[in-house]
Amino acid sequence: MDDPFNSEDADKDSILSALDSSVVHWSFDRMYGNPRMAAPAIVFGEKGSGKSGLRLMIRRRLLDWNEKHPDEKVFLIEYIDFNPYLARFRRVIGARADDRQAAQDVVKRWKISDHLDSILSLGVTKFIDGILASGTPPQSLTRKQKMYLLLLTTLYYNSDRKSTGEALHSLNRLIRYRSFLPTLRWGVTIGMTLLSFLLLLFPYLSSMAIGPNQLWFTLGGLGLLGTWGWWLYHYFSIHTQSSWAARSVKILARNPANLALLLSKVSAKERKEYILPRGSEEATRYHLLDRFMDLLETAGYQGVYVLMDRVDEPSLLSVSEDLMRQFVERLLDIKLLQYPRLGLKLFLPIEMDIIHRNAAPEQLKHMRLDKSNLIEQLKWSGQELYEIASQRLRVCQSPEAPPIQLSDLFEDGFDFACLRDTLTTLGTPRYAFGFLSTLITDYVKELPNDLPDSDPRWKITRSQFEVARALWVDRSGVLRRILN
Repeated sequence: MDDPFNSEDADKDSILSALDSSVVHWSFDRMYGNPRMAAPAIVFGEKGSGKSGLRLMIRRRLLDWNEKHPDEKVFLIEYIDFNPYLARFRRVIGARADDRQAAQDVVKRWKISDHLDSILSLGVTKFIDGILASGTPPQSLTRKQKMYLLLLTTLYYNSDRKSTGEALHSLNRLIRYRSFLPTLRWGVTIGMTLLSFLLLLFPYLSSMAIGPNQLWFTLGGLGLLGTWGWWLYHYFSIHTQSSWAARSVKILARNPANLALLLSKVSAKERKEYILPRGSEEATRYHLLDRFMDLLETAGYQGVYVLMDRVDEPSLLSVSEDLMRQFVERLLDIKLLQYPRLGLKLFLPIEMDIIHRNAAPEQLKHMRLDKSNLIEQLKWSGQELYEIASQRLRVCQSPEAPPIQLSDLFEDGFDFACLRDTLTTLGTPRYAFGFLSTLITDYVKELPNDLPDSDPRWKITRSQFEVARALWVDRSGVLRRILN
């Protein structure tokens, strides 16, 4: 049997995906919510308390839900790797060279619009990659929705698989967005240019004297001036709008030429109907988020879950807990938390609970965390940890072996209330499973190699349990003081 308790990182835990999804924390249903009615959840927990494990369990539940409810699917975005966005943002704003000072510059300039840009980038990239991989675009798209799909791709697509230009080309072939306006515009420009030259040359080409030559030169000159003045105005207005929108998305390197080419396919009047990012305006991002969710709806998705985790992982912000707190605090806005069709799930380290514990009354009114399924501290009971440990044991067994419980590993007459109390004291899956792994491996390595399977000495004794218990209770206390 493999060691069922040796993994300390949920994202690298091969056993976690095999566990029964019904064995979870008592507050899981509150975090998960109702996929038919996306709602926020905010969880504070110490390191090792299972935040990432619960995030992965939510992902599993949503995959199961989507499979069983193809017309009520939920689109999942995992917002867990901030380094690429922070690094790009740092360069764009010209932050100072020192990491600590750079982190201060970044947090000072980072707005909720930048969080929304990051979320849109993750969502759009996942959505477009799925369309391109399947070769099947959403059905019944209106012309305006096709344009928004291309616009969102131009603004937010960021994949290792394809460049933005390649994605646009492949996507356009699938959705068949056609516009003859650029061709017509060039045709009119060339035609008017030729006509203007004919007017200029008319006195030399015609043997008839119709009016003074100056009249024809004037008409030809005005024709050229008007034609190319109109063309230059159109060109610079589109490229100025494109450059401004591309620069507004500070978390990604955008090529304004792709956006300008796309905007050239619609008339000046129609372009006013398409909202593009402007500076740090939140309203434009919310509008684009709405359009993205409308597109998702055409593909059968009725809502979006955004799972934010690993805020305290190494990044530019890890130089200071206060900077991490400010970075997250931007998201705690009642408009975003209660946004229709959006379920924002935040898994935050316990040291960030100062966000609501020390908040002023006005800040609390702005956050309204009382409406956001707040879990102030992620705590586990000994019974919950016992059940999960037993299930991990069963997952690691060979298929033909009879199922066992954690209690089967201990000698007859062992007081299991003491075991549950110990697991309650350790309090987190990481400490509890670390304790069980140490207890089992240290005990087994002292046994003879030729010990028969039926020998009662395989059972862990109370004395061995007490030694490991004392070690891990002390160790967990020290780690809590250091880490949290």
